[in-house]
Amino acid sequence: MFNYVEERSESNALSITYHLTPWDEPIFEGNTAAIASIHVRVEKDAAPAFESFRNWCMQNQTKLVSCRLAQDQLTECGFLERQGFRFIELNYRPIVVGLSRFSDDTEITICEALPEDCGEISGFAEQIFTTGRLHVDPQIGPEIGNRRYGMWVENAFSNPNQSVLKCLMEGCIIAFFVVEQPTPVSRFWSLIGLAPGLGGHGLGRRVWQAMLAFHHREGVEEVSTSISSHNVAVHNLYVSLGFRFPAPSITLHWCPFGALRSPA
Repeated sequence: MFNYVEERSESNALSITYHLTPWDEPIFEGNTAAIASIHVRVEKDAAPAFESFRNWCMQNQTKLVSCRLAQDQLTECGFLERQGFRFIELNYRPIVVGLSRFSDDTEITICEALPEDCGEISGFAEQIFTTGRLHVDPQIGPEIGNRRYGMWVENAFSNPNQSVLKCLMEGCIIAFFVVEQPTPVSRFWSLIGLAPGLGGHGLGRRVWQAMLAFHHREGVEEVSTSISSHNVAVHNLYVSLGFRFPAPSITLHWCPFGALRSPA
Protein backbone atom coordinates (compact mmCIF):
# COMPACT_ATOMS: atom_id res chain seq x y z
CA MET A 1 0.00 0.00 0.00
CA PHE A 2 2.86 2.40 0.73
CA ASN A 3 4.78 1.72 -2.50
CA TYR A 4 4.30 3.57 -5.75
CA VAL A 5 5.93 3.94 -9.16
CA GLU A 6 6.89 7.47 -10.20
CA GLU A 7 6.20 8.49 -13.79
CA ARG A 8 8.00 11.30 -15.62
CA SER A 9 7.14 13.46 -18.62
CA GLU A 10 9.91 15.65 -20.05
CA SER A 11 9.84 18.20 -22.84
CA ASN A 12 11.55 21.47 -23.68
CA ALA A 13 8.51 23.27 -22.26
CA LEU A 14 7.58 21.23 -19.20
CA SER A 15 9.03 18.72 -16.74
CA ILE A 16 6.60 16.83 -14.50
CA THR A 17 6.84 13.77 -12.23
CA TYR A 18 3.77 12.10 -10.76
CA HIS A 19 2.45 8.88 -9.25
CA LEU A 20 -0.66 7.13 -8.04
CA THR A 21 -1.37 7.26 -4.28
CA PRO A 22 -2.58 3.72 -3.51
CA TRP A 23 -3.03 4.43 0.21
CA ASP A 24 -6.02 6.63 -0.67
CA GLU A 25 -7.68 4.16 -3.05
CA PRO A 26 -10.01 2.63 -0.39
CA ILE A 27 -11.15 6.09 0.74
CA PHE A 28 -11.99 7.40 -2.71
CA GLU A 29 -13.06 4.00 -4.07
CA GLY A 30 -10.79 4.61 -7.04
CA ASN A 31 -7.45 6.01 -8.06
CA THR A 32 -5.94 9.26 -6.82
CA ALA A 33 -2.59 10.75 -7.76
CA ALA A 34 -0.02 13.35 -6.79
CA ILE A 35 2.28 15.56 -8.79
CA ALA A 36 5.66 15.18 -7.10
CA SER A 37 7.40 17.95 -9.06
CA ILE A 38 6.65 20.29 -11.90
CA HIS A 39 8.79 22.90 -13.68
CA VAL A 40 7.47 25.12 -16.46
CA ARG A 41 10.33 25.95 -18.83
CA VAL A 42 8.51 27.62 -21.74
CA GLU A 43 5.14 28.85 -20.53
CA LYS A 44 3.55 29.41 -23.95
CA ASP A 45 4.30 25.79 -24.95
CA ALA A 46 3.61 24.07 -21.62
CA ALA A 47 -0.10 23.34 -22.12
CA PRO A 48 0.39 20.90 -25.04
CA ALA A 49 3.16 19.18 -23.08
CA PHE A 50 0.74 18.75 -20.16
CA GLU A 51 -1.55 16.60 -22.29
CA SER A 52 0.47 13.42 -21.70
CA PHE A 53 -0.16 13.79 -17.96
CA ARG A 54 -3.84 14.59 -18.54
CA ASN A 55 -4.17 11.46 -20.68
CA TRP A 56 -2.45 9.37 -17.98
CA CYS A 57 -5.03 10.64 -15.46
CA MET A 58 -7.89 9.73 -17.78
CA GLN A 59 -6.48 6.27 -18.50
CA ASN A 60 -6.17 5.61 -14.75
CA GLN A 61 -9.61 7.13 -14.05
CA THR A 62 -7.99 9.34 -11.44
CA LYS A 63 -10.58 11.00 -9.22
CA LEU A 64 -8.25 13.50 -7.50
CA VAL A 65 -4.81 14.90 -8.23
CA SER A 66 -3.00 16.85 -5.52
CA CYS A 67 0.12 18.96 -5.86
CA ARG A 68 2.33 20.86 -3.43
CA LEU A 69 4.49 23.64 -4.82
CA ALA A 70 7.19 25.77 -3.23
CA GLN A 71 5.76 29.17 -2.33
CA ASP A 72 7.85 30.87 -5.03
CA GLN A 73 6.62 28.58 -7.86
CA LEU A 74 4.01 31.11 -8.93
CA THR A 75 4.50 30.37 -12.62
CA GLU A 76 3.72 26.70 -12.00
CA CYS A 77 0.81 27.61 -9.74
CA GLY A 78 -0.76 29.84 -12.38
CA PHE A 79 -0.15 27.22 -15.06
CA LEU A 80 -1.85 24.45 -13.08
CA GLU A 81 -4.81 26.70 -12.29
CA ARG A 82 -5.27 27.24 -16.01
CA GLN A 83 -5.34 23.44 -16.42
CA GLY A 84 -8.22 23.13 -13.94
CA PHE A 85 -6.43 22.91 -10.59
CA ARG A 86 -7.75 24.91 -7.62
CA PHE A 87 -5.80 26.58 -4.84
CA ILE A 88 -6.68 24.89 -1.53
CA GLU A 89 -4.29 26.05 1.20
CA LEU A 90 -0.84 27.13 2.24
CA ASN A 91 0.92 24.34 4.09
CA TYR A 92 3.46 25.18 6.79
CA ARG A 93 6.20 22.96 8.25
CA PRO A 94 7.06 24.61 11.60
CA ILE A 95 10.11 23.36 13.48
CA VAL A 96 11.39 23.68 17.06
CA VAL A 97 14.85 22.98 18.49
CA GLY A 98 16.23 23.06 22.03
CA LEU A 99 13.72 20.77 23.71
CA SER A 100 15.37 20.89 27.13
CA ARG A 101 13.13 23.81 28.16
CA PHE A 102 10.01 21.66 28.10
CA SER A 103 8.94 19.94 31.32
CA ASP A 104 7.10 16.69 31.94
CA ASP A 105 3.48 16.80 33.05
CA THR A 106 3.00 14.40 35.94
CA GLU A 107 -0.66 13.90 35.04
CA ILE A 108 0.05 12.87 31.42
CA THR A 109 1.60 9.52 30.48
CA ILE A 110 2.97 9.00 26.97
CA CYS A 111 3.58 5.54 25.51
CA GLU A 112 3.28 3.61 22.27
CA ALA A 113 -0.27 2.81 21.24
CA LEU A 114 -1.19 -0.86 21.11
CA PRO A 115 -2.95 -2.56 18.18
CA GLU A 116 -6.12 -2.76 20.29
CA ASP A 117 -6.08 1.06 20.53
CA CYS A 118 -6.40 1.44 16.76
CA GLY A 119 -10.19 1.50 16.64
CA GLU A 120 -10.52 4.11 19.37
CA ILE A 121 -7.83 6.40 17.96
CA SER A 122 -9.01 6.13 14.34
CA GLY A 123 -12.51 6.92 15.63
CA PHE A 124 -11.13 10.10 17.20
CA ALA A 125 -9.46 11.03 13.92
CA GLU A 126 -12.72 10.68 12.01
CA GLN A 127 -14.41 13.25 14.27
CA ILE A 128 -11.99 16.00 15.24
CA PHE A 129 -10.54 17.50 12.07
CA THR A 130 -12.32 20.29 10.20
CA THR A 131 -9.56 22.26 8.43
CA GLY A 132 -7.81 19.51 6.45
CA ARG A 133 -7.30 20.04 2.72
CA LEU A 134 -10.08 17.61 1.80
CA HIS A 135 -12.51 19.16 4.30
CA VAL A 136 -12.12 22.69 2.95
CA ASP A 137 -12.21 21.71 -0.73
CA PRO A 138 -15.84 22.18 -1.83
CA GLN A 139 -15.29 19.55 -4.54
CA ILE A 140 -14.52 16.86 -1.93
CA GLY A 141 -15.84 17.72 1.51
CA PRO A 142 -15.77 16.47 5.10
CA GLU A 143 -17.23 13.00 4.59
CA ILE A 144 -14.26 11.87 2.51
CA GLY A 145 -11.92 13.95 4.69
CA ASN A 146 -13.11 12.20 7.85
CA ARG A 147 -12.64 8.77 6.26
CA ARG A 148 -9.13 9.70 5.17
CA TYR A 149 -8.07 10.76 8.67
CA GLY A 150 -9.41 7.54 10.14
CA MET A 151 -7.58 5.50 7.52
CA TRP A 152 -4.44 7.59 8.12
CA VAL A 153 -4.36 6.31 11.70
CA GLU A 154 -5.12 2.72 10.68
CA ASN A 155 -2.33 2.78 8.11
CA ALA A 156 0.11 4.22 10.66
CA PHE A 157 -0.24 1.11 12.82
CA SER A 158 1.13 -1.00 9.94
CA ASN A 159 3.46 1.54 8.32
CA PRO A 160 7.09 0.65 9.20
CA ASN A 161 8.06 4.31 8.89
CA GLN A 162 5.56 5.55 11.45
CA SER A 163 4.65 4.95 15.08
CA VAL A 164 1.54 5.91 17.00
CA LEU A 165 1.95 7.38 20.48
CA LYS A 166 -0.93 7.84 22.90
CA CYS A 167 -1.24 10.34 25.73
CA LEU A 168 -3.10 9.09 28.81
CA MET A 169 -4.71 10.94 31.68
CA GLU A 170 -6.36 8.93 34.47
CA GLY A 171 -6.10 5.86 32.24
CA CYS A 172 -7.97 7.38 29.29
CA ILE A 173 -6.55 8.31 25.89
CA ILE A 174 -6.72 12.09 25.63
CA ALA A 175 -4.53 12.56 22.54
CA PHE A 176 -2.52 10.73 19.89
CA PHE A 177 0.54 11.51 17.75
CA VAL A 178 1.52 9.75 14.51
CA VAL A 179 5.31 10.16 14.51
CA GLU A 180 8.03 9.65 11.90
CA GLN A 181 11.80 9.57 12.52
CA PRO A 182 13.66 11.33 9.67
CA THR A 183 16.94 11.02 11.63
CA PRO A 184 17.88 9.57 15.04
CA VAL A 185 17.72 13.07 16.59
CA SER A 186 14.63 14.44 14.80
CA ARG A 187 10.94 13.66 14.79
CA PHE A 188 8.13 14.63 12.42
CA TRP A 189 4.57 14.75 13.76
CA SER A 190 2.56 13.46 10.81
CA LEU A 191 -0.85 13.63 12.50
CA ILE A 192 -1.89 14.91 15.92
CA GLY A 193 -5.22 15.09 17.69
CA LEU A 194 -6.95 15.61 21.00
CA ALA A 195 -9.83 13.30 21.86
CA PRO A 196 -13.24 14.73 20.91
CA GLY A 197 -14.56 17.38 23.27
CA LEU A 198 -11.22 18.17 24.92
CA GLY A 199 -10.16 21.14 22.83
CA GLY A 200 -10.38 24.73 23.98
CA HIS A 201 -9.57 24.16 27.66
CA GLY A 202 -5.78 24.56 27.66
CA LEU A 203 -5.21 20.81 27.59
CA GLY A 204 -3.68 20.93 24.11
CA ARG A 205 -0.78 23.08 25.25
CA ARG A 206 -0.09 20.73 28.15
CA VAL A 207 -0.12 17.70 25.84
CA TRP A 208 2.18 19.33 23.27
CA GLN A 209 4.65 20.38 25.99
CA ALA A 210 4.59 16.89 27.52
CA MET A 211 5.30 15.35 24.10
CA LEU A 212 8.24 17.68 23.50
CA ALA A 213 9.63 16.76 26.93
CA PHE A 214 9.13 13.08 26.04
CA HIS A 215 11.14 13.52 22.84
CA HIS A 216 13.88 15.34 24.77
CA ARG A 217 14.25 12.28 27.02
CA GLU A 218 14.66 10.20 23.84
CA GLY A 219 17.61 12.36 22.82
CA VAL A 220 15.69 14.21 20.11
CA GLU A 221 17.01 17.65 19.17
CA GLU A 222 14.33 18.95 16.79
CA VAL A 223 10.65 18.36 16.05
CA SER A 224 8.68 19.47 12.99
CA THR A 225 5.11 19.05 11.83
CA SER A 226 2.66 20.11 9.11
CA ILE A 227 -0.10 22.73 9.51
CA SER A 228 -2.74 24.05 7.13
CA SER A 229 -3.18 27.80 6.81
CA HIS A 230 -6.86 27.23 7.64
CA ASN A 231 -6.01 26.02 11.17
CA VAL A 232 -5.47 29.44 12.76
CA ALA A 233 -5.85 28.33 16.39
CA VAL A 234 -3.06 25.77 16.19
CA HIS A 235 -0.76 28.30 14.52
CA ASN A 236 -0.97 30.41 17.66
CA LEU A 237 -0.18 27.37 19.82
CA TYR A 238 2.96 26.53 17.86
CA VAL A 239 4.18 30.12 17.92
CA SER A 240 3.72 30.21 21.69
CA LEU A 241 5.79 27.01 22.02
CA GLY A 242 8.69 28.54 20.11
CA PHE A 243 8.28 26.83 16.74
CA ARG A 244 9.61 28.80 13.79
CA PHE A 245 7.83 28.85 10.46
CA PRO A 246 9.79 28.45 7.20
CA ALA A 247 8.19 29.57 3.93
CA PRO A 248 4.99 27.62 3.18
CA SER A 249 4.13 25.43 0.23
CA ILE A 250 1.04 25.80 -1.96
CA THR A 251 -1.52 22.99 -2.11
CA LEU A 252 -3.58 22.54 -5.27
CA HIS A 253 -6.29 20.01 -6.18
CA TRP A 254 -7.77 18.89 -9.47
CA CYS A 255 -10.72 16.52 -9.95
CA PRO A 256 -10.37 15.32 -13.58
CA PHE A 257 -13.89 13.84 -13.67
CA GLY A 258 -15.62 16.58 -11.68
CA ALA A 259 -16.55 17.17 -8.04
CA LEU A 260 -16.65 14.17 -5.70
CA ARG A 261 -19.51 15.51 -3.58
CA SER A 262 -22.96 16.68 -4.56
CA PRO A 263 -23.58 20.44 -4.41
CA ALA A 264 -25.37 21.61 -1.26
